[in-house]
Amino acid sequence: MRDDRILIICICIIICVVVIAASAIIITDNQKDAENQAQNTTTVQQTNNTGNNQASSGSNSASSSSQATTTSNLPSVKSATFYSDGNPNTGESATINVGSENAGKTINIAVYYYRDGNPMNTPSTQAVTVGQDGSVSYTDYTAMPKYPDMAEIDITYNGNTESKTFSLGKYKGSQTKYA
Repeated sequence: MRDDRILIICICIIICVVVIAASAIIITDNQKDAENQAQNTTTVQQTNNTGNNQASSGSNSASSSSQATTTSNLPSVKSATFYSDGNPNTGESATINVGSENAGKTINIAVYYYRDGNPMNTPSTQAVTVGQDGSVSYTDYTAMPKYPDMAEIDITYNGNTESKTFSLGKYKGSQTKYA
């Protein structure tokens, strides 16, 4: 009888240790996720602030900014519609609007997709011609087992590059974002 009690006590102690260890692992993982999310938010804010600072400095030095814009005529992303079909093997596609004033121009586009701050693809730069409506299509065939939560579009024209970052919803279907 005494041996049974000792055995029961030992089993209870082992169960308690396992529960405590599992709880510690879960708490640590949640803290790491929270830290990663905070770091991603900071990175996106820094990217947005950099773009805002560039825009501010461009308006402050109007003469040099106007000259650079006039000579390069760099198309700018006005909106982008991202499409996920839910199949992890087909990648992602985007229709990017750069304005009808850029119709007929050939631009180079690369779209980088991220999930929780981690890159999901290594895109190839694609040369595309802007349609009469000002839009171009871009498809990345990289298999992505999860929906991206952020996309960065890089447009290069006449040696100049512009980047726009968009936050995405993690779901199947289309979502349109405006710059």
